[in-house]
Amino acid sequence: MNLFVQNSRCPSQVLFAFDEVARPSVQQVRWAVAYSTRSGCVRLVERILNRIGRAQWDRIQKQFITSLDFGLTDPGALEFLSGLPGSTVYIANPEVANRPRFQPSKAYHPKIYLFDEADHSGYVVGSANLTNSALISNTEVVAVGEETPQNSTWNDIWTELRIDTTPLTPTILGDYRRSWRRPRRRLVEPDPRPPAPTIRPGEKAVFWDVIAAGTLAPTTFNHFWVEAGLMSSGGSHNQLELPRGANRFFGFNHSVYGAAHVTIGLPQLTLRRNTWTDRPLTWHGNNKMERLNLPTATQGGFEYRNTAVLFRRHAGGFEINVAPWNDDTAIAWRAASQALNTVYRLGGRGNRICGLF
Repeated sequence: MNLFVQNSRCPSQVLFAFDEVARPSVQQVRWAVAYSTRSGCVRLVERILNRIGRAQWDRIQKQFITSLDFGLTDPGALEFLSGLPGSTVYIANPEVANRPRFQPSKAYHPKIYLFDEADHSGYVVGSANLTNSALISNTEVVAVGEETPQNSTWNDIWTELRIDTTPLTPTILGDYRRSWRRPRRRLVEPDPRPPAPTIRPGEKAVFWDVIAAGTLAPTTFNHFWVEAGLMSSGGSHNQLELPRGANRFFGFNHSVYGAAHVTIGLPQLTLRRNTWTDRPLTWHGNNKMERLNLPTATQGGFEYRNTAVLFRRHAGGFEINVAPWNDDTAIAWRAASQALNTVYRLGGRGNRICGLF
């Protein structure tokens, strides 16, 4: 069992936790969560779909339980989940749909995500609801692990979680949608957006300067993100320009920055269960930047222009994560680094930034 702890200075850990159990061999998913929002559902499903493949995702059986308690689940979440191929949605305490403010007599409060394979079940269990903020920015903790059927009680647990639930029907969804209103103010807001930090690049130190001064050791951090910008180098737009000293995060110790083109090393990059060990991290004396050729979209990578590219250190190497620059995920990454005072300019000229957390 592994524990993933998430807070404002270490965001996205809950989302990353699902990578441990989302495999192409998954045959069924069963999720029971207190509250769900459409944005959270979309983000998690996209993450898992990218790990197991669309064909397998469409093929597997899906069971979801969520509640209408306090009106914290939005109707769009129910519509999205019920529209997935092979999906059945169950509503806990359905009688609250007819109560003032959807007040339950007893709240439905589990947060369990099961990924069933032929010979075992993977699980993510903890505090995280199926909401965008729970996956990215809230303070949360989840346990991730696997159990074989003969030692597992997950089927019994699932049976208990199904008590006092009923299948979602068009009538229930329609009635809830008509009754549900998003108040201008909530005493409990299930999915607040992370506030975008105010970062003035001109006031930030240059990444290499703080390394050279001995005040920054990138290997002490597990996450390193870079503003990709226009990615104008190369025809495939996959050449990520990095600041001097970026190689230190990947475990190298290059510091000779002359006019020559130098191969610094071959970091082990991972993405969607693919591994690359042939991607050279280089120094380009002509533009005074380090550079890393990332997997293109046709190779299983991303479109990188105008995104934040994050490298996550883990036992198998460095996982590539990409988010649009103004997406909640990228905002949470910047906010974490800003709080730690680890946002830097890539070089002395230009306003592209990078950060560590």
